[in-house]
Amino acid sequence: MKLLFRLCLLTPLLLLLGVLAVLAMCIEPSPLVAEQAQLSPANIDRVKQLLRQHKPGNLLAGETNSIALSEKELDLLASHLLHRLNATGAVLSIKQGLLSLRSSWNISAFLPYKQQAPSYLNIETVLATRIGGAGLHSVNIHSLKIGRIDIPTVFIRALVQFSLARLDSLPDLRDAFTVIQTIDIRAEDVALTYQWQEGLAETIRGGLITRKERQTLAIYQQFLVAEVDRQGKNLTLIRLFEAVFRFAQDPSQTADPVMENKAAIIVLAAYANGGGLSTLLPEARHWAKARRARLRLNGRHDLVLHFTASAALAVAGGGAMSNAIGLRKELDDASSGSGFSFKDLAADMSGARFGELAVASSASASTLQNRLAKGEGDTLLMAGIDGLEERLNKAQFEHGYGGPGDKRYEQEVRKIDQRINSLALYRRN
Repeated sequence: MKLLFRLCLLTPLLLLLGVLAVLAMCIEPSPLVAEQAQLSPANIDRVKQLLRQHKPGNLLAGETNSIALSEKELDLLASHLLHRLNATGAVLSIKQGLLSLRSSWNISAFLPYKQQAPSYLNIETVLATRIGGAGLHSVNIHSLKIGRIDIPTVFIRALVQFSLARLDSLPDLRDAFTVIQTIDIRAEDVALTYQWQEGLAETIRGGLITRKERQTLAIYQQFLVAEVDRQGKNLTLIRLFEAVFRFAQDPSQTADPVMENKAAIIVLAAYANGGGLSTLLPEARHWAKARRARLRLNGRHDLVLHFTASAALAVAGGGAMSNAIGLRKELDDASSGSGFSFKDLAADMSGARFGELAVASSASASTLQNRLAKGEGDTLLMAGIDGLEERLNKAQFEHGYGGPGDKRYEQEVRKIDQRINSLALYRRN
């Protein structure tokens, strides 16, 4: 009887120790992947080409199309998708018909104990496709390793079955994923065949934006409409930013300030660029709309567009993506548009910095709110543009600055970066 009693006491303790031992083996002191892949103008060009080639407007409902993505393209997409999910970094590779994905996640903030050094969850997975399967059901997890633990095959199969069953139970995502008809991991690329469905774009957008996020966006849109009317003829971009982020302070006391800042930036960018929120959220076409106004930054309306668009891109896809897209646009302008402009680039870089700090962490999000809330219409949102050249055609740009990577160009970018760092709004402490 005593032995049975002791076993009853020891069993939960042994189970707890076992769980702790497994967790200890999953958590590591250094990341497997230190940094995300860097976006270059060439990368952006390729992604834009793919999007143009496979955008919904090019396809009829029920039409079937195919796409082949190289290792480089998949690595680019995967690293930035996972970066949006707060991964430290991700690397994808293809070898002998196997797709390998390695990713690292800083989980220090989620641990019940504090450590001086950060803690990481490193995940390595290898995928293959099997003959006879359809869509996602043709993808097989060949191996899965979390930290120092190799997950047994039986658990992997159970995980796959659970995940697919979960997808089938969510109508919005199920409809989106059934579009993919075949997946083939080949020697050097991955081939996809898909069948477009009417209304799919709106279905995907609806599935990616949670009900809570929709409610938050609606609240900020409602506040924006009222604030634009309240400021009337005295409306300025800076005063509008200060007011919206002052408004964000109250819900941030009980909610996530990062989510509040993200909603604030998206609503502000949609208003400043005139496109509205309906392209992101179809039901927003029925929301109240703010009175139109031609806002200015450093005395120019075009800089408002650059700043707000870059800030929105930064909260959606990271500062690296925002900066790369801004640079790509300026290079395009140098070739055939209004010319390369370091003034526009300064607005892009300032907007990207704003977006980064707005969502970097809860502490960073709150700090940005506090600094803007204290403003009285004189907050400096972007770096000064005095002495920066613009309207440079391709020949002038290449003669004077070479291009990205050239010392002369990098010196000019560092100058802009130093100007941004000197602004009180962007100080790290």
